[in-house]
Amino acid sequence: MTGKDYQNEFLRQIRVHRETTAHLAKYLTFDYMQECVPPEAILKTRAAFLTGCGDSYCAGIASKAVFENIETSTSTGMNPGTPTEAMRCVEYTRYYDTYRRFWLSGFSGATPLVCGVSISGRVRRVIEAMERANKFGSVTVAFTNNADSDFAKAAQHVVDLHVPEYVDAPCVTSYQGSMFGLMMMGLYSSYIRKQMPEDEAKRQREALLKYSDAYTDEFMDKLEEQAFELSKKWIDLGVDNMDFVGDGPDYATAFFGSAKMVESFGGLTTNDDSEDWQHINYFIRTPERVGTFIIANSTSPSYGRCLETIRTAVAIGRPTAVITDNKDIDVPDECEVFVLPKPEYKWINPYLQHLPMDYVAAFTGLLKGIPDFRTDSELHLRDKEAARFTQSKIVVVG
Repeated sequence: MTGKDYQNEFLRQIRVHRETTAHLAKYLTFDYMQECVPPEAILKTRAAFLTGCGDSYCAGIASKAVFENIETSTSTGMNPGTPTEAMRCVEYTRYYDTYRRFWLSGFSGATPLVCGVSISGRVRRVIEAMERANKFGSVTVAFTNNADSDFAKAAQHVVDLHVPEYVDAPCVTSYQGSMFGLMMMGLYSSYIRKQMPEDEAKRQREALLKYSDAYTDEFMDKLEEQAFELSKKWIDLGVDNMDFVGDGPDYATAFFGSAKMVESFGGLTTNDDSEDWQHINYFIRTPERVGTFIIANSTSPSYGRCLETIRTAVAIGRPTAVITDNKDIDVPDECEVFVLPKPEYKWINPYLQHLPMDYVAAFTGLLKGIPDFRTDSELHLRDKEAARFTQSKIVVVG
């Protein structure tokens, strides 16, 4: 059997990623962003916070570099971007500057732009984030697929992400939608602030679309089979937990990949950056049963440290998979290397570099016969008996 012989909703969402991008691009234009968040609202602010829970938090980490305009270059007329933080939602709502109140003026002396993300619009912590930010004079924007939700109503501005319809699964389309929306907002706000020319913002948007198109049917077929074979190999090796390593925006991919393994088959996972991994996760016992994904893009400032981490993982006997944009990467032969298309701008990498992990998560769950979200476990289906996230109490900390 091959990977093509397997079907579920998780795999379907992976396989239609290009269609998802085309759908998002149709709606999430710069003109649409201006309708949702007018220039005067952007110009009130001098700092940005991106917050959400789970995949939405990962989208913030992945998009932070776009707001900061990391491609700054005198040749393109681009200037440093907006100081930006991607924050865990409970950290932002319950702990951030609770006592010092520095957040009233952001960390650059002006009103913050607070972008919350929730596809469903039902997650209570992001509603809380909007209410708290409003209380202290921030400009709030809800990124959601539910414009009639309590979350959308709590924000001053709403970006309806128009994520294509999907059924419950470890989500890929919603993650793409959250990233695409935040990345477009980062580019839009940069040219409104005159941190880059508008035509440069359009070039960068087009580069994102070209990156998605580079994942052709032929490329995806090869990627899918490579991931399918790796899934079988790791199951045969007795891999029973997984470790994910990434730095900067790539940490979003590590976090997201880790989450998909948990959601797909209940795997025990950890995630870390390349430096702390050497200090802590290096010591996890039975290394021969710890499947390890390490992201090492050639444009990363910590590329060298990532290569050292890969060599260390192999040296202690870890089954190691590498995700990279460098076809000439120098890593031990024992590594399974996923070479992905290299985008024109380095901030684009997180948009699709999670696909190898997504495939492994989906195939591992199917091969093990474990349903998504542990629907085989009566205990895990008791959402109504606990305030997991849609019924949790909202508290605005003053």
